[in-house]
Amino acid sequence: MAHYILWTAVGFFSGSVMYSYLIPKWLYRKDITQISKDGNPGCGNVFSCIGIPCGIFCLLLELAKGTVPIWLASRSLAADNLLFAAVMASPVLGHAFSPMLHRRGGKAIAVTFGVFLGLLPEMRMAFWLALPLVLFSTVIRICPHSLRVMVSYVVMLFLTVGLESNRVAWLGALLVTATVIYKHLGDYIGREQRQFDIFLFSHRLFGREAPQADVSHSG
Repeated sequence: MAHYILWTAVGFFSGSVMYSYLIPKWLYRKDITQISKDGNPGCGNVFSCIGIPCGIFCLLLELAKGTVPIWLASRSLAADNLLFAAVMASPVLGHAFSPMLHRRGGKAIAVTFGVFLGLLPEMRMAFWLALPLVLFSTVIRICPHSLRVMVSYVVMLFLTVGLESNRVAWLGALLVTATVIYKHLGDYIGREQRQFDIFLFSHRLFGREAPQADVSHSG
């Protein structure tokens, strides 16, 4: 059990290093949480606010901080032990609730892929997450982004339960899904005001407009 606790701590520490926050600070003297629209310290905002080269660099680091500890842990721990699910989720939790940013971490999409890549080929959640994200971003487009991500993670969870025989994969996918949905739910309810649209390519199939803000004043 001590080994699982150790690797959970290693994964959490690795995930908590916010490269997409640190690299722009070090190289460009820019705080990505201040110059981005949503204040998210993730590589998506590095791409849009800093540029493609820096964005690619940060993306690779965000993937690596999930892949490396999970790949190493899987070589020394039994992946069929339920405690391994905590190891799987630890980099995602570290990123989402990073002590470096006073628990105001990122949305954890890149680090999720990093974790899942580190589990290949024994567990194939990287594919089960990529499929709905691509589908709901291109063919059947779900908007806004926060809703698309939450739906994609739920689909990934169902695909994992249906297609993976390892119960540890189920539990790990559940923990990751719950974390990512928690991080996106605030955006969807608050900033994006529960708006949603569904498109088949460019043809709108369904939609709900965001409620207009009440600008009336009493007195």
